[in-house]
Amino acid sequence: MLALQASLILTLVLLSGFDYAIGSEAVEHHLAHKVRSHKGGRRHRAANYGKLRFEPEPYSKKMELNSTGKIHCKVAGGDAPAVQWYLNENDPLPEGLTSSNGTLLVTSASRDHAGKYTCRAVDGNHTITAEISLDIVVSPRIIEPPPNAQVSATAGATVTLHCVAAGEPRPTTAWDRNRTQLARTPGVEVESSTNSSSARIVILNNGSLVIRNASAADSDRYGCLAGSAAGLARNELQLTVHEEGYMPPSESVGVGSKAVVVSISVAAAYMLLVAALMLYCRRRRLRRRQRGEKMELEMAEGREKLVEEAGDDEKQKVGNGTAQNGRLLHPDKDSDAVNSEVSAVSRASKKSGQYEHLTLPRSLLSEQITLGRGEFGEVLLAKIDMQQVKKLKNKDLSDGEPEVRHVLVKTLTTKDENQLAEFRRQLDMLSRVRHDNVVRLIGLCNEMDPHHMLLEHTDWGDLKTFLISTRTQEEHARYLSIAGPAHPAYPRPAHSVPLSEGHAVAIAAQLAAAGGKIASKRGTHRDIAARNCLITSSLQLKLSFPALTRGPNSHEYYKHHDQVIPLRWLPSEAVLEGDYSTKSDVYMFAATVWEIYTKAELPFTKLNDNSVLERLKNGNLEWTVPATVPESLAALLKRCWSKSPADRPQFKEICETMVTVVKEVTAANEVTDSNDSGDALNVENALD
Repeated sequence: MLALQASLILTLVLLSGFDYAIGSEAVEHHLAHKVRSHKGGRRHRAANYGKLRFEPEPYSKKMELNSTGKIHCKVAGGDAPAVQWYLNENDPLPEGLTSSNGTLLVTSASRDHAGKYTCRAVDGNHTITAEISLDIVVSPRIIEPPPNAQVSATAGATVTLHCVAAGEPRPTTAWDRNRTQLARTPGVEVESSTNSSSARIVILNNGSLVIRNASAADSDRYGCLAGSAAGLARNELQLTVHEEGYMPPSESVGVGSKAVVVSISVAAAYMLLVAALMLYCRRRRLRRRQRGEKMELEMAEGREKLVEEAGDDEKQKVGNGTAQNGRLLHPDKDSDAVNSEVSAVSRASKKSGQYEHLTLPRSLLSEQITLGRGEFGEVLLAKIDMQQVKKLKNKDLSDGEPEVRHVLVKTLTTKDENQLAEFRRQLDMLSRVRHDNVVRLIGLCNEMDPHHMLLEHTDWGDLKTFLISTRTQEEHARYLSIAGPAHPAYPRPAHSVPLSEGHAVAIAAQLAAAGGKIASKRGTHRDIAARNCLITSSLQLKLSFPALTRGPNSHEYYKHHDQVIPLRWLPSEAVLEGDYSTKSDVYMFAATVWEIYTKAELPFTKLNDNSVLERLKNGNLEWTVPATVPESLAALLKRCWSKSPADRPQFKEICETMVTVVKEVTAANEVTDSNDSGDALNVENALD
């Protein structure tokens, strides 16, 4: 009976014009069902049938000289395809390379291993091939200056600082001053420009930095940055310019002379300390006196206002407080004692001075550019002179050279009480958190509406754009084919800078340090993602708050219950119950590390927002750890993605684990340059 049914189906397929050699899915499914019912040992056969294909297709790779690595070639479809790697198209693999189950193993990469390789999968009469390129590189290494070098010069002299680096391919070099690129600084010229002969500061074509007629203002930390397709490296030096006639202390000074010098120094330091304490006490008494006069004036004005408004019972109420044109007023609790005249006036006085120490005039902002719209209003990029900011906060500070920096400006135009509370929450948290991997709160422009929150910005912009620029052509094309038109993709720059394994784990460790510092201050971020992180030219990460809900990242947000949320980065308790905590930040930290290792792919790219939300509700939204993630870090990420917040680790444990992971990766890659995991990490600072 089985043979008769199979013959009838086969005859129908041939009459319809189909090629039986390829096979119809209906026939295979029917036959597989029959075989499964009679021969249990061949149940797996039906699942493997289909068109022979690569999933995913192999892509080109760059490997460090003398390192070990793997290139995977995974095949789907067919019955039992045989997968093999070849040099070029059919040549045998060179010594040191082996092919095992579709994986190309490189035991010790040498320059002879660079070239074209082909992965061939054969299943009966069907064959598919994929070609990749293997490049052997040497990470940049800075020869000069050595790390933390000290350079002294006399005022008026010409100072030459050399930046020499080695690596394959040959790295290009750049100079920065206090982490600000010199090539973009006004007054700095390159050797090939027309004004180089008259400029005081010139960057030569060979990478050297020349400072003519040096002055004390040139004293600062200068960084030599070397970069190539193999990665990045950076060394710093300290330049100190002394006045003419200054004599540095001699090493041959006797013990008695040294004792005299030490005694004089201690006495001078004591006198300076006493003078500083006297000045501090004087200014503190003056501020108290001014505050007392101000309070008396406000009390008088408050009495007049209470008399004028005694009969006005129609105040606008929003929630438990009053919202006035987006001003930062705290909600007042109703009670007979609290609503007395003195209490009302004292509370108003307290509110008016809460953000006084952050106040800056918006006239300091220049060259404002709109980036998009955030949760409170427009988000701008502007410039500000930090020298003027310092002078406003310290009246005794003398005038100095302008320090123009970029700042992120978050405007407050909403009148919604929940958004006003969130604006205050971010202000309060950033004013309490001080860390190298968290953006600094520059100030608050609140003399008129709308209020402006000013945040630190970096020279290399956001982490997401940086990660996209590190993709290879093949990786970018593969992601575009997966994402499709539903999720708009960023344009990829023509010249990419690959992200090494050491760089990736270093950035992840810095993110853990930032999250740990916020958690230690009992704060929560609530929107940790690559788009909300900044990166500097020395690969220093800074966790920020742009939160561009409208703009280039708008497709990464989802409107849920009248709230715009980063759906794909949040755990279920935050989405479904609005329960944000340190444990939800831990979940988002792991999602951002996933972005780092996937070069800023969108989480769950193949699912639309409604499907992601439905899977969160059902508890079957599963994360997949990228293959390039180290095993110890992969285990940590899986714990961070636990469905129960109680099963997720604390940030303190995450920071300690990241220190261990960085050491393991550094030891495995035999990295000699400590910049990949040293100065820029500051992981342990989060625990201070």
